[in-house]
Amino acid sequence: MNENKKGIRRRYRILAAVLALSITGEAYAQILPSSYAHASGNQPAAGTVAAVKAALTNGPQDAKELEAFLDSFFTQDAVKQKAGAVAISVVRDGKVLVSKGYGVADQTSKAPVDDSQTIFRVASVSKVFTVAAAMQLVEQGKISLQDNVEKYLDGYKIKNPFGKPVTVEQLLTHTTGFESTQPSDASYVFDPSVNPVSLKDSIFDAFPSVIREPGSSYMYDNFATRLLGYIIQQVSGESFGSYIEEHITKPLGMTSSSFTLKTDLAERMATSYDPGNNAIPSYDLSPREWPEGSMISTASDMALFMKAFLNGGRSADGKVILSPESVKAMSTYHVSIHPEFPDMTYGFESPIEPSQTHSEQVISKGGDIIGFSSLLWMLPDRKTGVFLTYNANSDLRNDLFTAFMDHYYDNGKKPYEQAGFKPQSKAELAKFEGLYSDLRVKFLTKVEATGDGTLTVSDVSSRNQLKQVGELLFVDEAGKPLAFKKDTNGRITDLKYLNLFSYAVKLQEVQGSYPDIAADHPYASYISALKSLAILKDDPAKPFEPQKSITRGAFVHAFNALWGIQPSANPSSFTDIDNSEYRGDIQAAHESGLLMGMGDGLFEPERPIRREEAALVAFRLLAGNEIRLPVTTAILVPGTSDWAVEAVSSAVSWKLHGPEVTQSNGKVDFGSQRDLNKQELAAFLFTMLLPAE
Repeated sequence: MNENKKGIRRRYRILAAVLALSITGEAYAQILPSSYAHASGNQPAAGTVAAVKAALTNGPQDAKELEAFLDSFFTQDAVKQKAGAVAISVVRDGKVLVSKGYGVADQTSKAPVDDSQTIFRVASVSKVFTVAAAMQLVEQGKISLQDNVEKYLDGYKIKNPFGKPVTVEQLLTHTTGFESTQPSDASYVFDPSVNPVSLKDSIFDAFPSVIREPGSSYMYDNFATRLLGYIIQQVSGESFGSYIEEHITKPLGMTSSSFTLKTDLAERMATSYDPGNNAIPSYDLSPREWPEGSMISTASDMALFMKAFLNGGRSADGKVILSPESVKAMSTYHVSIHPEFPDMTYGFESPIEPSQTHSEQVISKGGDIIGFSSLLWMLPDRKTGVFLTYNANSDLRNDLFTAFMDHYYDNGKKPYEQAGFKPQSKAELAKFEGLYSDLRVKFLTKVEATGDGTLTVSDVSSRNQLKQVGELLFVDEAGKPLAFKKDTNGRITDLKYLNLFSYAVKLQEVQGSYPDIAADHPYASYISALKSLAILKDDPAKPFEPQKSITRGAFVHAFNALWGIQPSANPSSFTDIDNSEYRGDIQAAHESGLLMGMGDGLFEPERPIRREEAALVAFRLLAGNEIRLPVTTAILVPGTSDWAVEAVSSAVSWKLHGPEVTQSNGKVDFGSQRDLNKQELAAFLFTMLLPAE
């Protein structure tokens, strides 16, 4: 499994794009709202500042003032370091106040970004258009929001152990209960000779099971939107991309927008660069049209959509793309873990910085794909919309959202504070304590009651103190909210915090165990926890066989299940895996850059995996995606292979093990050359999910 680090750098970018929104609390740069006022270097009189600020609490109104604000923001060195090509459009009351580009479309030609000509991948902002298309068909009576989605699957039966079907509405609100699925490296096509799979095949080749009661919880779900696109295709009789073009983009005059990478548009696309400032090669997608994320567009085209949407679904020349009722449905939150911390409308989601809305009604949709990020947000009550897109994966959009909302809507109101609320005692807060597993990627959040009205919340990237401001609502030192959900019996079941795109479910103690795992077994807690996470599929009526060695194929299968990496249907990269029951898992892990094989085209799936090999796979994912930093301070006893020393040392420092790892005279015995067994695998997988200490 040894490999040169350069060889996997590109594949790590794939996993980073997949995991970023799921597992990391973003470090948000704070852009001062006074940046525009001080842009000239002159300090205005206090009275003038107050008058300007009062006028701006109703949002942007003057095009020149808005352009000056944006010019000041985008010329800051800190901002320019986050993206080299940026385009933005802002609309209000049916008018485009600003549509403008900043920077250069590529570093070779130095051509300036043109808001109407420079193409960007808008990624998941595509979902808004997919939902709009579905709402058109709902208006026509061809789809009902309450339809069981199986109605459109030509007899296919979803694996669903619950008594409730998955409905079309749940596809729109990401409350299906589907198991989390993530695209593999093969979903991105860098080789033009590769033929993408069809939309239909991409769905039915990897259709997820329902693992939570439909409608019970929120989890951002790319597959749900892809399935919605397929239903649009089935009902309309048109290919998905053609339907969008004929019924949305063409009527609005969005001539530079498409769900397909058309040649003439691809030639105008901004170039993206990796962290080493190397141009990222142009790529297509498989399937070629992603209802959840393949749209390309310009800032000026997106302004046309925002104007029509904010005008009740009607363009300036009278073209109707949506009814006022559909616009209202897409502008209203239908799922919220807490009234002050919403989840989803139809197509839009919680503001990217929920503590910076200044009590305004905001709907938003962000998007990330390799080399590009975007954000569309609108204030329907203000008839105002903003679209931002750029050629990098960074938190620039968070900076702009904060600066824009502070500049134009700062009315002095503090979010989340509930007048007269009396925080509960430490003893009363004990009901919130425990471990919570993220539904998308199963990282764990630890909640501890640390005082009257205070909680300490730890996850993989942070440890924060929060104060109680409502029965189920808390805020941290930065003002970010955390909300809990309880069931009809008053039991705490879920939370939502730094990951705005998924609930985390509270782990409940599993009743009963395996006949050979007693309550005092040294690995009982790890095994029970993985069982509650549905990672362990062993029959509880049969012995667990804790000392049984794990094969390389079985390890990859369990590892992928933990991280939501779906089996790949692509041709095998190794000559000895075609007959393995784990072929798809091994291929997907290889495509994601997690394993390279043994050389000579072999993987040896039936050979027991050594502990140092398992450590290397974990190291590639955790360190390669900057989830945890490499640590080489552990002094290891002799025996670890040279290529595994950094990974094993880091695994020891990250405490990715159970009681089998021992220390003597300052040296750690990880057992690098020993086979990994089932009980050790349970400890290894579970400790990867725990908050870093």
